[in-house]
Amino acid sequence: MQQERNSTIRIKELTYLCIITLEISFLITFLTSCSDNKEIRIGESSYQESEKRTQRTSEISKGDKTSWNEIDNPSKDGWNTEKLAHTAEEGLNEIKKIILGESINKIEGTLSSGLIFTQIKANELIKSFESDDFIIWSQGKGPQRNNSGKKNFLDFIKQNYAFESGIIESKFKIISVNKVGPGFITRALSSISFLSNEKLVDERSEWEVHWNDASLDQPKITKIEIHDLERTKRKSSKHIFSDCTESLLSSNDSYENQILKGINYWLDRLPAHAMLNRFGTPGIAIGDVNSDGLEDLYLCQEPGLPNKLFIQKDDGKLVDQSRKFGIDWLEDSRSSLIIDLDNDGHRDIAVSMFGLVLIAKNQGFDKGFQIVEVIPTSESTSSLAAADFDLDGKLDIYVCCYAPNKASDPEESLVMGGASRRFIYHDDNNGPKNYMLKNITKSDGKISFKDVTEEVGLNENNHRWSFAASWEDFDNDGDPDLYVANDYGKNNLYENELGLFKDITESQKVEDSASGMSVSWGDYNLDGRMDLYVSNMFSSAGTRITNQNQFKPTTSTEIKNRFKRFARGNTLFNNTTKGFTDDSITSGVTMGRWAWGSKFIDFNNDGWEDIIIANGYLSSDEDDTGDL
Repeated sequence: MQQERNSTIRIKELTYLCIITLEISFLITFLTSCSDNKEIRIGESSYQESEKRTQRTSEISKGDKTSWNEIDNPSKDGWNTEKLAHTAEEGLNEIKKIILGESINKIEGTLSSGLIFTQIKANELIKSFESDDFIIWSQGKGPQRNNSGKKNFLDFIKQNYAFESGIIESKFKIISVNKVGPGFITRALSSISFLSNEKLVDERSEWEVHWNDASLDQPKITKIEIHDLERTKRKSSKHIFSDCTESLLSSNDSYENQILKGINYWLDRLPAHAMLNRFGTPGIAIGDVNSDGLEDLYLCQEPGLPNKLFIQKDDGKLVDQSRKFGIDWLEDSRSSLIIDLDNDGHRDIAVSMFGLVLIAKNQGFDKGFQIVEVIPTSESTSSLAAADFDLDGKLDIYVCCYAPNKASDPEESLVMGGASRRFIYHDDNNGPKNYMLKNITKSDGKISFKDVTEEVGLNENNHRWSFAASWEDFDNDGDPDLYVANDYGKNNLYENELGLFKDITESQKVEDSASGMSVSWGDYNLDGRMDLYVSNMFSSAGTRITNQNQFKPTTSTEIKNRFKRFARGNTLFNNTTKGFTDDSITSGVTMGRWAWGSKFIDFNNDGWEDIIIANGYLSSDEDDTGDL
């Protein structure tokens, strides 16, 4: 690959490099999505934004006078249990108002006069854990104390919560609805956070709520059973983590002009055509790029926005030096690695972009980066993972790709995932190819890679929708193995034997057929074997619906169970001497909400691996359309 003498790659030259392997239609889409100019400026930090807002196909037309409630009407669709869930949610919201110390005007119509409820008393909870930072109390497993009466229940709520100095949050998520006689029963996950004597308290439990008459617009609660209550209290009033984003970044113009505007702002102004653009998940990488002993931050961005390199200074502040180092590329970037690819002691950079992986050599200290290779891939690159899989002393790169090619495949639908034809939601094998790039850099230091995916056996089950991969020597035989987290179905565990791979996912029982979004390794039980934590999606609505009789009534039990699994949440696989066991439920780690990423970290330095989860997605306000 011919090296550039300056920091500009011209469209004509990039086209010449890629045309031997990419379809003409793909190139046209790629080039037009990058810029309207005649050249892509690698060092150009300026950008233009279009004020013209575009209508997206997934949006309801603003001229459509049909209300969202008319469109999303479960009773008209035959899902009466979902109508009951909505009714129950309204009733639980009235209890939530009492917990928050708000109005009690409507609570009289929600509770029956003879209400029976579980009476929880703080002094009767069992201390189950204590450290320098936390105390955890749990509800006993034996028979529970019950009380009755509407007034007594309100007094119970006030005594346990409303008297506290500050309720931070209270939520109920209904996970099941069952019709029983004239009434119905709901199960709901409860989370309540509040301050007690300036100490943060977090309480989680499951409420089983009985309702008297399903035919009423406002049925009354006759019974509340509280199960699996766990109350965690911080011993200190100090925060565990502090948000230092503004203090470290606000001195840069790009902080206000680019980063703070957020993904929703830019999606309406940029040529964002790839599926992953809608998720707002460009990655970050941390590494010392100028050999000063301080970790720096590289931030990938959406198409048309310059990627950002922030150099850390002695006082911890981060300074935008993207243009100086020549890596403020405008291409649609998904993931990056700051790693030493030629073993010269300086960390180079690899960035996955739309249809390619870009490799740039670190020229040392503050001399910036020089592009040395552009490797064509599937269009929808999602993440990168590096390891020396063949133990030759050089870091190799595994490239995850998410969605089928759209620009270069005229038969591929331009709609998202589950709406696409030829698509099997619970077990799709219609995704793009992932890539194993072997580092073949010679002694002369010229960084170079070779696609060895087929050669090393990693093309087996290699057409899924891959979000992330992670390397780890799970069998302690001295070489790194590979786990790949896939959306829409089964994941992959590839065992490495002397540089050749075999898919052993099924035999190890770690398929975890769900919405795999990330994977992390850690020895959580300190038995010397690395365990596996996979981020998926938890869905209260999905849990309700997939357990109803009218859900896919003609589908086999096996397939229906797969759909149920999609709504369960995250997975913890315990690596034992006899193989992996799914310890997710017994360990209490399934509830990660819509989990994009997770990591094992010992955040309190007690020697035990904890888990941190990054989660969330677009949520609409109560008065907005949609209920995602």
